[in-house]
Amino acid sequence: MEIHKPKAAHSWREFATEIGTIVIGVLIALAAEQAVEAIHEHHVAEEARRNVRAEAALDVGFVQGRLAANACVDQRIEDLQGLLARAGDGAPQPRIGWVGHPPTTPMFTTRWASATASGRNSLFSADEQDRYGNLYGLFARFDEHQSREQAAWARLRILETWPGPLGPALRLELAKALQEARYEAWDLRFGGSVVLQQAKALGIMSAEDPSDPSLAAICLPLSTPRAEALARLKRPMGEP
Repeated sequence: MEIHKPKAAHSWREFATEIGTIVIGVLIALAAEQAVEAIHEHHVAEEARRNVRAEAALDVGFVQGRLAANACVDQRIEDLQGLLARAGDGAPQPRIGWVGHPPTTPMFTTRWASATASGRNSLFSADEQDRYGNLYGLFARFDEHQSREQAAWARLRILETWPGPLGPALRLELAKALQEARYEAWDLRFGGSVVLQQAKALGIMSAEDPSDPSLAAICLPLSTPRAEALARLKRPMGEP
């Protein structure tokens, strides 16, 4: 088997042509590699974007569900305010059977957290990164105030089982809880409206209509016996 050595260029022109051919070949190979990498990154970014948007749409639906119950929450606060004012230190009349609580659902954030931790969100434009980051920051804030609201209503639910006169100490505690519930309702209304504005700017909408607010625990009358309320709500995990 014979091995032929490359022929030497006979002139500078031939030498330049050979070098040019090599350089062009290398550039084509690099360009092809970059094109493949760009296509791969585009697919990765699109997959991450779809996952984040689907998760955000769920959270937007949860926010809409809470906001749909605003009228019932406001009415319940006013009803309790009037009842406590009339009762003074005595027993509330008529007897309260059900206080309930506003609807609440924890926000989902794992897909955005995963995209951030893996660096996939860096494939989004700078504007997208800012917008999604702001939206998920609002989700976290909404979640925090939901927890505070539920804590206030947990204290108000003592009225469901309190057997007699309220007394000064309990009246003060209930007044504080009622004011906290009023503030958190306002904050969630404000924060929720900002969430919906930011989501709309990103073209993110919930795939489902908000739940019928009349099905929320907070919308049942104060006079509803607890057993009847539980039967009407049909919650698999029950009610607090």
